[in-house]
Amino acid sequence: MVAVITGATQGIGKAVAERFAQAGFDIFITARNNADLMILKNDLETRFKVKVFIKTADFVKKSDVILFAEFVKSNTKSVDVLVNNVGQYMVGNLFENPSDKLLEQLNVNLMSAHYLTSALMPVFQAQKRGHIFTLGSMLSVKLRESAANYTISKHALRTWHQLLFEYAREYNIKATMVMPSSTLTASWGEQPNADEFIQPEHIAETIFDCYNLSGAAVVDEISVKTISKKLE
Repeated sequence: MVAVITGATQGIGKAVAERFAQAGFDIFITARNNADLMILKNDLETRFKVKVFIKTADFVKKSDVILFAEFVKSNTKSVDVLVNNVGQYMVGNLFENPSDKLLEQLNVNLMSAHYLTSALMPVFQAQKRGHIFTLGSMLSVKLRESAANYTISKHALRTWHQLLFEYAREYNIKATMVMPSSTLTASWGEQPNADEFIQPEHIAETIFDCYNLSGAAVVDEISVKTISKKLE
């Protein structure tokens, strides 16, 4: 079994990599920092006795995404799970940031998922199975004026997932979008009320549970919210 996970050295991506490695999956992971990738590779291989393949990539760049996809295909003939996790949060109202920052958000949060999924789709189609997870956000369905570019990119990503879901099911491929609210990752820094946040492990377990549904069932979209309304 093989899982491919982007943005995997911290937060949700790291928790997902750990959860699938624990279940015996060989793992392909990517991030921008090679040292962090090496640390995670050594940790997962030591604890879970699986193979971990790493490649440094900056998912702002289409060329890096394609190189990662080729790296995956050159080292495995099958992919059971793809987790499009990489993402970037940006604050600012609609016109507060330079216009090229909107393009940057779209490249990281939307186009990287499209490029990677498109490159691996022939693998899924040939094997007539697989599960593609995409990490959205509560801002895939809500508006936040103070994070306008991010909100635009996550709304677009949800539309992309909806189209992917309909396309993939024709080939017996599952697709699920997971939309968490406030999850305690490094971007939040130190929080005195950390116990009120969703933990990355909660999202990893949610993804793993969706993957383990029976063959005829698939979760299209799932929202994971904090009990505290103030953190939505």
